[in-house]
Amino acid sequence: MSAFVLPKSTTVKVGTISHSLRPYLAHGIPENLVRIALPNQTNAPALNDTNGIYLGELMAYFAAATTFCHSTVEVYAKHEMILGEFVQSLQTIRGERPHMTGLEAVAQDIALPVVLEIELGEDCEVQADLHFEAADSSEKSWKHWRSVKLARAGGIPASWIKKFYFPRLLDYKDLGSIKNSRMQEQTIDTALMIGGVMQAWHKDSPADLLLAFRQQYGTINFSQSMHFDGLSVERFFNLTGLRDPATRILNQMTIWQDLDALAKKQKIELT
Repeated sequence: MSAFVLPKSTTVKVGTISHSLRPYLAHGIPENLVRIALPNQTNAPALNDTNGIYLGELMAYFAAATTFCHSTVEVYAKHEMILGEFVQSLQTIRGERPHMTGLEAVAQDIALPVVLEIELGEDCEVQADLHFEAADSSEKSWKHWRSVKLARAGGIPASWIKKFYFPRLLDYKDLGSIKNSRMQEQTIDTALMIGGVMQAWHKDSPADLLLAFRQQYGTINFSQSMHFDGLSVERFFNLTGLRDPATRILNQMTIWQDLDALAKKQKIELT
């Protein structure tokens, strides 16, 4: 296995969900971060790895997408009845917050996709992502695919995490118009995750995907971001889109619906 070193101060990204923010702030990212594949990728061992931490760029958005999908499926299975009533209420009175009991318990289980921006605090030897390259091609795995595995004792310290990105969060008043700019922004954020899914699924070039995304939307990150520190993390969880149980459920549903619809356009099944 050839050695390739990402030098100190290199910027990398890791995809996850919002439930991880407080633990990572307190303890850093654990040295073995389970990688989650899409259900139809169970025959791809490198996408179901349980060792190391996968560092990437667009592939961080794949990780955010798959972790979000896995979490969402679990939430829907656990709270199927009340979520069915919630959807029915939304369809009956569009644009108004459903007033129901039991939403707090559902919202506690809901996590939204986030991507962490990390600045390496030391030179780090990395391994190839075997989904894209052979074990002796770690340099190409980073330079072409922007995806490698870090096997570092102790994982990634919290002090290396500088920022976190997340999708635009909606409120019920945003549902009143199909052309609402905030809804469009959330859809664009979701499309970035689909770009990561396309890299993993079709093995499309991330440079080409990100160039096309930047040319169309002017960015290659989720539209919202905060510094990674205690105050910012608590401010994030106090945003209306997360603090209010019904609004947190709404955002999970709208992101999931966009993600599923965009994936199907690429002939990719998320469940």
